[in-house]
Amino acid sequence: MKVLVIGGTGNISRGIVAALLKRNHEVVLFNRGQHPDAPPPDVRVIHGDRRQREDFENKMRAEKFDAVIDMISYNADDAASALRAFRGRVDHFVHCSTVMTYGPPLPLSGVNIDETASLNGQSGYGLGKIATDGLLLDAHAEDGFPVTIFKPSYTHGPGMPVHRQVGGDGSWIDRLRKGKPILSAGDGLSYFQFLSSRDAGVGFAAVLGRAQCFGEVYNIVHPRARTWDEWHRTVAEALGVEAEIVHVPQETLIAISDERFGGLRGNFGHTQIYSGTKLARDVPEFQPQIPLVESLAENIAWMDKHNRIPDSDADDLEDRIIAAVRDLPNRFH
Repeated sequence: MKVLVIGGTGNISRGIVAALLKRNHEVVLFNRGQHPDAPPPDVRVIHGDRRQREDFENKMRAEKFDAVIDMISYNADDAASALRAFRGRVDHFVHCSTVMTYGPPLPLSGVNIDETASLNGQSGYGLGKIATDGLLLDAHAEDGFPVTIFKPSYTHGPGMPVHRQVGGDGSWIDRLRKGKPILSAGDGLSYFQFLSSRDAGVGFAAVLGRAQCFGEVYNIVHPRARTWDEWHRTVAEALGVEAEIVHVPQETLIAISDERFGGLRGNFGHTQIYSGTKLARDVPEFQPQIPLVESLAENIAWMDKHNRIPDSDADDLEDRIIAAVRDLPNRFH
């Protein structure tokens, strides 16, 4: 099968490309060619910017693909352009959306949120994906456009930094390496799902050609939810150190620095557990099995290679917060 990946060099894309090549598909990428990591040598790249609509659509119409996996469609204009380029010309079109399309706004009510949940984007990103998903599903309803929509949660791997609950840059990895304590919001027991990009790639590759998946939406998430404190400690394990975690109420962190910690309101500050039962039923090959310590070590090695771990000594805010929290009992003696 000749498969086009629009994007193809980011975090999830790397896992997809690897899974496609393992299945002996012919893989072609479309991207701007600006990523620091080169694609595998046996992968052809068509350079361009999808936002240059006419150029993108002309280049796509000049090719013939059996399937397309779109990793960088963020709004209705992107989706409309893809439809102009591929409608009636591909056997399967897979679009990467996000669980951030679900609502009402955080915190979500309940756990094991499935694909029937109401939509109310958690951010501008989520709202853009809702519009994109809707346009593609409308095309399926109108004329059978063979679209499948995948909604990942947090997917990690080479190509992006390892995130932490309270946000910020990759300097928290440097903190752990230097034996410094790290912050956690609240009690550290909010749950999230953490999926290796290599495991995600298997799901994207295995769905191709399955007609029963046309017009369907699937959450693609790790079946095991973990607390953020467990995630932080596993990152430390991948580094060969132990994590010293200091818990501070989320509202306090936001009050100290909305710019630094305000993102907790809209994402990592709340338990989010999504059901992957539907995908497990329809694409049984998707069975996440990469050990977390292994996938994190790969991710951190990529960060080291590309100098994505800043010096934590350059910013003392976290140290000052931790010192103040630890000194608080002394203020009452």
